[in-house]
Amino acid sequence: MSKNHRRLFWPGLLIVGIAVGAIALASARKDRESRLSTERPMVVHFQDPVANSESNAYVHSGALWPQLRWNLKALGDRLEKPGKERLVVTGTLDQDAQSRTYTAIMEFPDRLNLTIQNGLETRTVTFDGNRANALGAPLSAAERDLIETLVYDTPEHFFGGQARGTATRFLGDHFRLDDGAQANYTGPFYDVYQTTEQIRHTVPPRQQTKLYCFNSDTHLLERISYELERNGFRTAVEIRISGWQKMQGQQVPTRIVRLENNRPALTLTITSVALNTKVDDGAFGK
Repeated sequence: MSKNHRRLFWPGLLIVGIAVGAIALASARKDRESRLSTERPMVVHFQDPVANSESNAYVHSGALWPQLRWNLKALGDRLEKPGKERLVVTGTLDQDAQSRTYTAIMEFPDRLNLTIQNGLETRTVTFDGNRANALGAPLSAAERDLIETLVYDTPEHFFGGQARGTATRFLGDHFRLDDGAQANYTGPFYDVYQTTEQIRHTVPPRQQTKLYCFNSDTHLLERISYELERNGFRTAVEIRISGWQKMQGQQVPTRIVRLENNRPALTLTITSVALNTKVDDGAFGK
């Protein structure tokens, strides 16, 4: 058993349910015994779903599980009250062997206006929380992956889902990334939550189970993993979120990487950030 007496976490092998293929989770309880905690049952908590409504447009910390209140507090207060719902970022998108500049307007909850500049060509993609659209040619598979990464694979969506009653269970805290072989493990530890919900930007919408991994020390979201089925083949997806910085009193990442079967599929580098109030300007389509 590792001298750290912490849970062991293999993201690529963790079981997340029927919708996600077999991913194994090895864990070791923090205790003073000389045996692994896999001999003990894992306590699982389910959150009861509630009807989606405009009253759930903001997140009320008092309605969250106690341990999640620390994660919400670490992120900032912009999901809890009006004034900073709109996040505008610019940066560089590396995808399909191309490097392009982009501007993304992300408005809580679950709205996106993404403009990608490729030389003299401009491409605009929108998502209003229910439907995804693009000006000109139909949405490509790569663009739908971008929408999922910027809308669904975020702490904003996770906490918005908690406000709406997304089916959630807590898998445990202080999981580690190795197999326990390192006697002096110094890597990060994660608190892991599993959610199951409908992903609406695809045609048709799909039911998806995902793992959200919050850093146990900073309480910020750093990893998300799930599996997709495409053309009869399974694709393991992992989102890595890093470079968190405090801007206007809120935590914002500066780098997002999407890996598919352990290979980078897209990288978003964020170079500028602005937070603004919610605006009804039609930016997200109809």
